[in-house]
Amino acid sequence: MTTFKEQEKAGWTEKADAYDTAFASITRQAIEPILGAAGSLEGKRLLDICCGPGDLAAAASDRGATVTGVDFSPTMVGIAAARAPSADIRMGDAEALTLPDDSFDIAVSAFGLWHLADADGALREAARVLTPGGHFLYTTWLPPDEGWEMFAMLMAAIKRHGRLDVPLPPAPPPFRFAEEATARAALHDAGFTAIAFDRAVALHEPANGQEFIDLIYKSTVRAAMLIELQAPAARKAITEELRAGAEAKRENGRITIRWPYLLGSARAI
Repeated sequence: MTTFKEQEKAGWTEKADAYDTAFASITRQAIEPILGAAGSLEGKRLLDICCGPGDLAAAASDRGATVTGVDFSPTMVGIAAARAPSADIRMGDAEALTLPDDSFDIAVSAFGLWHLADADGALREAARVLTPGGHFLYTTWLPPDEGWEMFAMLMAAIKRHGRLDVPLPPAPPPFRFAEEATARAALHDAGFTAIAFDRAVALHEPANGQEFIDLIYKSTVRAAMLIELQAPAARKAITEELRAGAEAKRENGRITIRWPYLLGSARAI
């Protein structure tokens, strides 16, 4: 069996285009909160860790930052390089950055920690490449009991019709960096201080229930595989429940699904 890290890299290499046209409409909603929390970017050196399709890198460049973006997916790097032509977009491993110590004023990771096998290593790397006092910001999805409706709907449908113990490689705890006490301890251990958190909500507004299912299938990796690896009858029942669940959220002709997230902020020691 492949490792979690190998699976994530292969999945995002395959699904980069679909992510860019669908899922990124959700994650783009965090760009303004992240960059707003970063303050003035004029003349600052900013590292975008797990830069994905480059939306944040492009926005930071437009605000006057000198931007370096790193991602492990070659297709994501290609999209990001085209979207943020003034940034230095490169292949790289967030857990082992090939960048000098003390070389950035700001480092950000928009929903990147979720996809890393060794997020603690990535935090240490972020602290290493930041100047003393340099600002680190990250976002991560909040758990279903704090309002993440997509994940709650998916888990409920799988538990009702299928099984969670499908043959996937072991993954790190998904909400570790969404729990403030745990995240604070990890950031402190990695070399950060002045740790603070805020919460915000992104919204997904699919046209219909099928578009909601398409988002999961076409532009997520592990969530899609949780469905794909079910027995055929279970897979059919799960997708039917997800479709109906999305439609049940329609009000005044519009479906709205909440994607709440945590915004973490810290300073390198």
